[in-house]
Amino acid sequence: MKLVSKKTVLYTLALLFIAIVGYFYVYYLSVIDTTNVKLEGYVFDKKTKKPIENVLVVINNERYESDSGHKNYDEYLGHDKIKLFTDKNGYYSTVIKKSAFVYIDFEKEGYARFTENGKYSSKTMNYETYLNSNN
Repeated sequence: MKLVSKKTVLYTLALLFIAIVGYFYVYYLSVIDTTNVKLEGYVFDKKTKKPIENVLVVINNERYESDSGHKNYDEYLGHDKIKLFTDKNGYYSTVIKKSAFVYIDFEKEGYARFTENGKYSSKTMNYETYLNSNN
């Protein structure tokens, strides 16, 4: 029976250590708030494909950092609601100071209310949304 050399054991332990450190590094980077998120999009009529003006866009923003500065990377402590309206081109945009997760609600009289599926935040977030007319 052949014994494993000390060199092989040390090499294996070193690789294991590097893998564990790498895992925690990637995990830490994935659970911090993204700063200065540029969120923008367009809203169109699903049938006509034309832009819709004056749609109420409610951005629901979740943060790991609370309003008082406490951080907890296991749950969202900060919550923001940003309300915007689309322009004549159906366009809206904002910059969010800190964000971890976002979902967006759209409301307009004559159209069915719609919620975009939530997304983890990134530096630039672009949306193209189509609303169904109630007619």
